[in-house]
Amino acid sequence: MDTLIGNIGLGLKRQIRVITALTIREVRLRNSKHAFMQLFDVLEAIVFIVIHWMIFTFLHRQLLIGDSLLLFITTGIFPVLFFRTMSMRAASAIEASKNVTSIPYIEPVDYSIARTGVEFMSFLILFLAFFAMIAAFDLSRFAIPYKPIAVLEFLVLITTFSFGIGLINSFITYLFPLWKFIYSFVSRVQIFFSAVFYIPEYMPPQLKYYVSFNPIMHYVSLFRTAFYPTYPTHLISMTYAVSWSAGAVLIGLALERALRNHRAAG
Repeated sequence: MDTLIGNIGLGLKRQIRVITALTIREVRLRNSKHAFMQLFDVLEAIVFIVIHWMIFTFLHRQLLIGDSLLLFITTGIFPVLFFRTMSMRAASAIEASKNVTSIPYIEPVDYSIARTGVEFMSFLILFLAFFAMIAAFDLSRFAIPYKPIAVLEFLVLITTFSFGIGLINSFITYLFPLWKFIYSFVSRVQIFFSAVFYIPEYMPPQLKYYVSFNPIMHYVSLFRTAFYPTYPTHLISMTYAVSWSAGAVLIGLALERALRNHRAAG
């Protein structure tokens, strides 16, 4: 028993060292060769939010909750962009891992975890700064989360979901290369079906029923409950959200293992 526990502990330590080394490598690589691309991703997210805010302001969009249309739009767009970017980075890491998997103890999924972690920190820093700016300029009194636990729950659920979907996409792309471009388009239009620009509880019953099947809607609503004390929560199902996150990771890991075995056999 002690030997088994010791082997597990040794394996975990080795895994942590591997992922830490890959994370440092990814950070250095981005800061050297891909710094402009990383800056472009950051600016794209900010510009996307500001443009939608300006459009809805010009159209005199009625404020559904809170005291700032900018904050409402940001709390909706951020989860969708976070999911899209994280899932695409996790998927691309599997293919890009060919450069590092020749090193002992390194598997494609390790590189995917490292790249997803770097993307997580980049997005988190960006939006922490953005929400801080909203609060600093007194654009909304709800810019600082009153319920931090909801933010933590959201981050855990959407990160695991994004990672799992990324692994699933890498498997599908291997079988059907055009899927990468199809998914890029689908993930962009996802923003119109994820309760970003509206509150799902205020929708007609039939539309509300169909929207409730979208897991991203649950993540968006969960994130917004951290900022708005009176945000409606009738449609949010933590069981449904957790099931999607856990299911995506389990299926993704199984498919990644199948893909790894297939490549090794080939």
